[in-house]
Amino acid sequence: MKRFLTIVIVILVYQLGYSQDAKTTIQEFYTYKNEIGINFTNVLGNVLSLNPNNVSSPYGITYRRHFGNKSFRSGFNFRTGSKSTEDFSSGAIRRDLSELSLVFRAGLESHIVLTKRILFSYGFDVLTSYENEISEIFDFISSGSSFNSNDWLAGAGLGPMLRLEYKISDRIFISSESSLYGFYKKGKNNLTVNGVTQSENKKEYGVELLLPQSLFFNISF
Repeated sequence: MKRFLTIVIVILVYQLGYSQDAKTTIQEFYTYKNEIGINFTNVLGNVLSLNPNNVSSPYGITYRRHFGNKSFRSGFNFRTGSKSTEDFSSGAIRRDLSELSLVFRAGLESHIVLTKRILFSYGFDVLTSYENEISEIFDFISSGSSFNSNDWLAGAGLGPMLRLEYKISDRIFISSESSLYGFYKKGKNNLTVNGVTQSENKKEYGVELLLPQSLFFNISF
């Protein structure tokens, strides 16, 4: 997938270097004010057999509202799931797992029109996230022993971003972006064994660089 994105960027730069277009205004580039984007990296990678499983973006859906040379930007992702497995090889054991993940970001970006087809943007985001994982293990052989782990983590962050967008038509665009976010997360792990609960506080902080490895398909209206 990285190779494919590199080829896309090279094509865009090539067109930029050899473009003879007259100066395009932001109003001509963005005919419509609203834009919804969908991360289609995995879909495209599977179609082209590029194995995109190691490429991930925390945002599946984006929304942008244009105000001349600036735009409001946001991104959202929601994931939930549960599964249950049984193991009879070492006794009657059942394992249940439930997961929940929420990620949201919002920010502002400024635009530089490079050609009538290519737009460069830079801006700043504020983000928040919440993760919860509940796992339970029941051992029906060892006197009905049970283990329950409830692990949650909430956090916030901020940082700058860069974005490159290619205009296919007045309503259809493709884009990719890079960001450098600093974040702080705080949570707790509650472990219950046979009715006895122990709690442990957790803290995480750091800086995360996201390279332009995801492609978004954007529709304006």
